[in-house]
Amino acid sequence: MIQMGLRTLMREGMVFPVSTLDIKANIDQMTEDERFFAAAYLQHLAQENDPAYQMALAERMKRMDAGHKVTLEQVQRIHNALEAEGL
Repeated sequence: MIQMGLRTLMREGMVFPVSTLDIKANIDQMTEDERFFAAAYLQHLAQENDPAYQMALAERMKRMDAGHKVTLEQVQRIHNALEAEGL
C-alpha cells in the first residue's frame, strides 16, 4: 500500500476506519505544519455546527457590513508597529 499523508487523504476524500490510538500515532508523526492544519480542521469541525459560534459569527459579519472593519493596509501598519516594538 502506498503511504499517504493525512492531508492527501483528506484532499482525495478518502476515509478509512481507524482507532483513536491510530489517530494519535499519526499525529505524533506529523510535521509542525501538518499538525497546524489538523488542529485548524478540528476547530472548524467543532465550530461549524455550534449555534453559539454561528450566532457570534453572524454578529461579527453585521458589524463588518455596517463599516466596523479594518483594511489590509491598516492591519499591516499595526503589525509592523508591534513588530518594531518587539511584540
